[in-house]
Amino acid sequence: MDFIYSMICVLFLMLCKINSANAQVDVISQQAIITLTEQHISSNKNFDGKLKGYRVQIFFDSGNNSRIQATNIRNEFASRFPKISTYIIFKEPNFRVRVGDFRTRSDARGFQQLIVPLYPQSFVVKDDIYYPKHIYEQNNDK
Repeated sequence: MDFIYSMICVLFLMLCKINSANAQVDVISQQAIITLTEQHISSNKNFDGKLKGYRVQIFFDSGNNSRIQATNIRNEFASRFPKISTYIIFKEPNFRVRVGDFRTRSDARGFQQLIVPLYPQSFVVKDDIYYPKHIYEQNNDK
């Protein structure tokens, strides 16, 4: 009896496989869905990886040695906080060192409070930021 049951199951599965090989699927979609999909694709092609957010500015100077000072402060910060992005920004005649890529002001303010003992003149600024890594990704970058 088990043999007959097994044979029936095998025959049934073979028939299903034969029928699925010849199957054809027609997709009918509305024009609105196609238009939205095309808009989504085109907007993502133009995305440069930057969005509105916040950074913490830890240095600002326009003196003769400001470039050297900015580089030194950036290197010092990067050695203390290797997982936080650092940026030297030059807008004539000033050099600025900004750190972090924060989506909200409160995130930037929280980080700024951590570094105030080391950088007492630091403050939060609105800036174009790169898409920040998720906390899970940062913890697994070891």
